[in-house]
Amino acid sequence: MDRRTAIRTLASVSVLPVLDPERATELLDARRVIVADKHASTSLSQPELDIVGLVADIILPRTDSPSATDLDVPAFIDLIMSEWMDDKDSEDFRLGLRTLDTEAVVRFGIGFTESSADQQHILVSELDAQMPEPGSSEGVPDGFYPTLKRLVVVGYFTTEEGASQTGYRIMPGSYAGCSVPGANQ
Repeated sequence: MDRRTAIRTLASVSVLPVLDPERATELLDARRVIVADKHASTSLSQPELDIVGLVADIILPRTDSPSATDLDVPAFIDLIMSEWMDDKDSEDFRLGLRTLDTEAVVRFGIGFTESSADQQHILVSELDAQMPEPGSSEGVPDGFYPTLKRLVVVGYFTTEEGASQTGYRIMPGSYAGCSVPGANQ
């Protein structure tokens, strides 16, 4: 199984079904904001967005389907950070980006964005190796990279192009209507 198929399967099996219809609708609404307004970064700086974009494209590179940056995943992540993450989570995420950049400087003498594609792949592969195997009994990992990876996968597969690859259709929640006591008498 190639990487894209594995991630597609992971997304359709473990990410999208977990989302209740209302939550999925919220994510799609966030997507619409990005598309309609050409979302300007409100949370991440341009250097931070650049790192997010490079890592996102390592996780979901361009093949016969679009890459993560082709589908504006960095803008989605920025929107999630500015609208949904609390200050602590947002700062932890930024710290993770700075740590990744610092690690590139320590190991290669230049920042992550200036590093070669091979060097970037090495660093991201090392982060990926720390993740539990899909289907393992280990709990859901927390921290910078697991959060980034989840956001990349969710951001990608909540686009029309990404969702069409999974075969998953987001259906709106059921309509309950209002009930007025004594109205049916």
